[in-house]
Amino acid sequence: MPRISLVALAVSTTLFSHVSFADSESKTVEKSTQEVERITISASRIAKKDIEQAVAVEFVGKSVLEQDNGQHIAESLNSVSGVLLNQLQGAHGHNAAIRMPINYSGYYLYLQDNIPLQSAAFFNHNALWWSSFNSTIKRIEVIKGAGTSLHGSGAIAATINTLSEDVSMEKTGRVDLTLGEYGYVKSKGYYSNAISENQGIAISGSVQTNEGYREHTASQRGEIHIKHKYQGDNESLTTSFVASDLEQEMAASLLVDDFENNPKSSGLTPQVLASDPLRKSRYYRLSSTWDKVTEDDIRISLIPYIRQRTNDYTATWNASMPKQESEVTTFGLLSYMSYEPSDKGELILGVDVEHSKGDSLSFQAQTITTTGWGANTYVAGHQYYNDTTTYVGISPYIQYEHDLSNQLTLSIGGRFDHNEYDFDNKLAPLDNDGYGKRRLADRSDTFKHFSPKVALNYLIDESSSVYARFANSFRIPTAGTLYHISSGSTDSLIGGVDVETSDTYEVGYKINHDTFNAQFSAYFMDLDDALVRAYTDEGFSYQVNAGRVIHKGLEFSINSQLTDEVEVSLALSKSIHEFDQYIVDAGKVDKQGNSKEIDYSGNKLKLAPDYIANLRLVYTPSYLANLTSVLEVKSAGDYYMDDANSKKYGGYTVANLKFNYQLTPALRLHGRITNLTDKYYAQQAEISYGKEKYAPASGRMTYVGMSYSF
Repeated sequence: MPRISLVALAVSTTLFSHVSFADSESKTVEKSTQEVERITISASRIAKKDIEQAVAVEFVGKSVLEQDNGQHIAESLNSVSGVLLNQLQGAHGHNAAIRMPINYSGYYLYLQDNIPLQSAAFFNHNALWWSSFNSTIKRIEVIKGAGTSLHGSGAIAATINTLSEDVSMEKTGRVDLTLGEYGYVKSKGYYSNAISENQGIAISGSVQTNEGYREHTASQRGEIHIKHKYQGDNESLTTSFVASDLEQEMAASLLVDDFENNPKSSGLTPQVLASDPLRKSRYYRLSSTWDKVTEDDIRISLIPYIRQRTNDYTATWNASMPKQESEVTTFGLLSYMSYEPSDKGELILGVDVEHSKGDSLSFQAQTITTTGWGANTYVAGHQYYNDTTTYVGISPYIQYEHDLSNQLTLSIGGRFDHNEYDFDNKLAPLDNDGYGKRRLADRSDTFKHFSPKVALNYLIDESSSVYARFANSFRIPTAGTLYHISSGSTDSLIGGVDVETSDTYEVGYKINHDTFNAQFSAYFMDLDDALVRAYTDEGFSYQVNAGRVIHKGLEFSINSQLTDEVEVSLALSKSIHEFDQYIVDAGKVDKQGNSKEIDYSGNKLKLAPDYIANLRLVYTPSYLANLTSVLEVKSAGDYYMDDANSKKYGGYTVANLKFNYQLTPALRLHGRITNLTDKYYAQQAEISYGKEKYAPASGRMTYVGMSYSF
């Protein structure tokens, strides 16, 4: 078991020991599934009513998180309209489709307590596994589309902010144990109390183990989160330490024969399985948030943070199965000031600074001979890359809101991002290493971008509003995209990958009542200089700014308390994702002089579901008021499996059943059955290098547990 897991288990055990001495007047877990005050903070770091913000922002509140008792953050996030998170291999990883096809790219900004979980220069699509979801999350907020001026690289399609539990100045705590099939066990605990008149501390931890529903997909993960808060008359200082340790076995997508006849197989060859490919990741973050409000109502916030993560794995999706090892260490500062220069305006000024150093190593752990197209023998010990990249980002921003009338508010802003890379290669430069990789000499690169934002919000009445918004956003190329390139990359392509920019145009309507709320948005987003995949004559892939991609869609969500016993929630989105301009192998010819160009312009992007839907019926019977049951139906529409649009996958519809029973004021029983009808389907299906590949979803799974609060 990982070392952090042992620490987290010790924390959980300590918390369990407190239970036996807990006060008899234990706190009752709130049952209500209706979040009466629809207030969010992610757009401006200031708590504001939903209807006062000209942005599509939704949240998953405490009551829904308690209903779900999720194994994975996707189980709750997928209740937000337009959000599809895939839990990869039934373990802790994920990819996402939010105003985008299902993808692994850096179109999303992931935060915890407003602090980025990772560096945009070293983006990892699994970043939410570094949040404290398993132990101390009270709320998740999702900004759909481009972020505000406060959000930098990657905030193109969505910003997800996981907010941890506050420090309580009264003794409070809980312990939770969940058991499930395939050896699933999750224990977690939380304890908070005052340590003086104006100081408090909160400690939480969790341990989760799982044997996996497929061969070679077992995992174990532990996390701890320690939080200290000082509260003065007009200022506060919150210091937070987060650590997690993950180890999980790795599998691959299945080819057609295995998907149809051997769905629990790992998809790996016996030779690869003999090496026991694992993914290991450790994560540490120390941060302090200092907030002060002056006598002139000027709010100042400073958030210095230190962050380190490792991510070691076998690239099971590559034929040669290379080992990848990386470590990224970051020092950052988020500074922020807001004040009201007049009774009709609010000004926010700030600057974000980041310094990250990333070490990367990729090598061949064993000799592997591949067959078929592109066959080769990959010799053990060969290093594909071994380098260090230093990244520095400086990003000043401004955001101003002005009340044009009692009902109409104008918001304008902008963000300037200056990004520098310094690449240090420990291997000698080489045009071709014999395996389709090119090694670059030491170099530096700089990227600059200004992102303007403007929006109008109109309050129809005290409970509804409409808005219109334009927002430009961007993402910088990652260090891997810049420096880990193919041998077919010409000198003109080296360092030639540029910032990918987007323009989002959006209109929306919101209405909030005590027992009813709804939100509708329509968006059009284009990506210029889109990073697309191109191929060398030898078949090796590389990325290049070579296209314009259009994303457009409708999103609708509604939550209604139909009766005292029945609540219904519906999240629905319909989207179109297509290439406006994309020519593969532009200018290339074969040996006979015939053009190899393939024009995908007008084609739909692969892995782009026609629709995403989530329906929840919450039933709290009057004759058994302590019981809450939830029937959830989630569905994804069909989509093309490749950019050539040669074949479609039909999507899926599955149902989940969940219940919570408040046995005593302190003790709650919970359970859930996922994939209620035991439907066999692919969580993801695509055609890659001419082969159909399917990622099988889990069948019916049952979980039961208990939670004790004190």
